Amino acid sequence: MPPRLRSVLGQGTTPAHVLVLVLVVLVAGGGVLWWVQRAQPQTVASDPVAVQAGAVTGVPTVPSPGPVGSPPPAGTPSAEVVVDVAGKVRRPGIVTLPGGSRVVDALEAAGGARRGADLTPLNLARLLVDGEQIVVGLPPVAGAPVDGTGGGSGPTGPGAAGA
Repeated sequence: MPPRLRSVLGQGTTPAHVLVLVLVVLVAGGGVLWWVQRAQPQTVASDPVAVQAGAVTGVPTVPSPGPVGSPPPAGTPSAEVVVDVAGKVRRPGIVTLPGGSRVVDALEAAGGARRGADLTPLNLARLLVDGEQIVVGLPPVAGAPVDGTGGGSGPTGPGAAGA
């Protein structure tokens, strides 16, 4: 070991000590890189599925909530829906799915729920609406619309109906 390095590390430091220190730093650096890389959201596009004419009947169409683009003609299902899957999923982010997809399809496209995520507030069989956000395993945000199909919890407290 060079004398300058020995003076910095101390008199009792051996090459084995330096090797162990270098290995610890490399393992810690690798762990940090793994942690940062796995936390990056990725956009997942699903394979297009052919929808037969008349396969999706009796499904009410929901008008677009704003002047973004022109709405599709009434009674025709959208070719695809784009939703934001957030919360405790393996790959949170924007997913594009075929029209007529359900919440469970969006959850699968995002890599599935993380271990311990509570899925009971979600109605996994509900049809998706283009532009919506699906939050998995997190409490609802105050003031956000609650899923009215039995998947979310209603208002509570002194101002709630029946309280």
